[in-house]
Amino acid sequence: MVHDMLALTARLDEIRGRLGSHIGLTGSQYTILISVNYLGGQEGVGVSAIAEHLSLSGAFVTIETQKLIKLGLLEKAQNPHDKRRVLLTVAERGASLLEELRLVQVDVNDTLFQSMERDDFRALSRIANYLKSDADKAILLLDYLTETK
Repeated sequence: MVHDMLALTARLDEIRGRLGSHIGLTGSQYTILISVNYLGGQEGVGVSAIAEHLSLSGAFVTIETQKLIKLGLLEKAQNPHDKRRVLLTVAERGASLLEELRLVQVDVNDTLFQSMERDDFRALSRIANYLKSDADKAILLLDYLTETK
């Protein structure tokens, strides 16, 4: 099962990269763009929330968001509640690219999950969320076990 999940993860990474390249982005940039779109809404979302959502470092997300800002795909504004932080939103150009990609993405996702019934999909979504949390705990355990050697 673990090997099947590793193989699936590799394929999901490949799909992500190809969806990104369809609109001229890397897989990571594409993932950050859709995450800002998903989490940010009209108010925007902070870098730390994006990093936590994607299990990436804040430094990496900062570097990639700067690239997306330079490309005119994201906009940043000062957080009104904490002047030291910024809020990210999807710029008009970024929204246009995501709309352009939408039909391709729908077809790809339909194909990716074609073998699943609606209830199976909901169960997989729930299980993936549990496993993500459990994986975080496993990483902490590995850190502890390797530190004590």
